[in-house]
Amino acid sequence: MISRKHLFRGAALLPGLAFLATEAKAQQAGPITTADIVKRGKVRIGVVTGAPPFGMVDAQGNAVGYDLDVAARLAFYLGVPAEVSPLTPPSRIPALEAGRVDFLCATLGATPERARTVMFTMPYSAFRMMIMSKKDSPIAKIEDLAGKRVGVPRGTPQEQALVRKAPKSTQVVRFEDDATSAQALIVGQVDAVGIPDTIGADIAKTRPEAGLENKFLLFNQPNCMTVRKDQFELKQWLQNTIYYMKTNGELDDIATKWTGSPLPADLPVF
Repeated sequence: MISRKHLFRGAALLPGLAFLATEAKAQQAGPITTADIVKRGKVRIGVVTGAPPFGMVDAQGNAVGYDLDVAARLAFYLGVPAEVSPLTPPSRIPALEAGRVDFLCATLGATPERARTVMFTMPYSAFRMMIMSKKDSPIAKIEDLAGKRVGVPRGTPQEQALVRKAPKSTQVVRFEDDATSAQALIVGQVDAVGIPDTIGADIAKTRPEAGLENKFLLFNQPNCMTVRKDQFELKQWLQNTIYYMKTNGELDDIATKWTGSPLPADLPVF
């Protein structure tokens, strides 16, 4: 005979079981599509901040930059407003995986390691990754980083390139974003930083008293938009729209506005 106590315990489990069933059903509902986004009435796009000119905050506290302009055009072609989520480099992919954003337009380079977790579109922008230091620094080539402290945002291609290319005695110091690593260089916490040329040039221009300059090229990085691994329809729509914006000149216009130059002629396609 089942006691009243056991019956009560079983009843108490019902709300939890109902929640789990609802959660499981939600997970089985399948990936979000462009039709779902349009039906929702907004598109949620993750961008990176602290990375001028791609993403930054203006004097009024608004997020602005290269990627914000690209995000606005993507929302225009979807026919819905954009809800932009400013992210740090380490938080980009976790935010995407958690479903807080539909996709990323956040200066992500496609790497084999990242491709195990997410899918990448063809590149929509690019920058040269430089080693930047003080003007009076003797650093001029990769070998000169031996024994030096070099700042990079954690989880980025410049971190991986530095670990792979720099002398073993190089001390890699990891930060949340490019702006933070550049500030560490300005105050003398590190001897150099790995930074995109456009971001480094903007910081050198806005902080002339720091006496910063790009020393040498670490590598070239095309940037891709990023979706979750099951978002095939959304990825294909982004692919088509990036191609359309390349051919109609919109991406060149945005690149020229923020970097002074159109897209690189050799920007790869895949």
